[in-house]
Amino acid sequence: MVILGVVLVLVALVAGILLFIGTGSLTDTVDIQVLGGTLSLPPLALLVTGMVIITVFWFGWFLLRVGTKRGHRRRVEAKESAREAEERRLAEEARMKEEVAARERQLEDERRRHEEREAELRREAETRVAEQHTATETARRRAEVAEARTETRTDGEPPVGTTR
Repeated sequence: MVILGVVLVLVALVAGILLFIGTGSLTDTVDIQVLGGTLSLPPLALLVTGMVIITVFWFGWFLLRVGTKRGHRRRVEAKESAREAEERRLAEEARMKEEVAARERQLEDERRRHEEREAELRREAETRVAEQHTATETARRRAEVAEARTETRTDGEPPVGTTR
């Protein structure tokens, strides 16, 4: 549209210049030499031609302005679209970072619960081992006492630490 507007403005300017040069007197027919030929027009025809030329000029000017405004609007819309796309990309990136952070927190919680459970199981195992050790020691002492009693009965003497 801009190019068409520029062309129409230039055509109107050239035609206006030719008409101005061609008009010498308004009472006689006006002979205008155009492209190697002569054109004879009455002054009224020149007036109408001038009005048409001015109309073409303003139409070309209008197209030129509309084209530049449209181009400006397209550039503004493209910038706005690019800005919105960047905002969407940043929002998506922030959302994904939040998801990753939430997953990491969840994994950390699971790892902490797992470690707590392992520690609890270790404590239980250590308690059982200690209980088994105590039970083994108690059983060993009882076995020693029983063995000592058995020896005393066979020897006839009371075991050490006992009275008869």
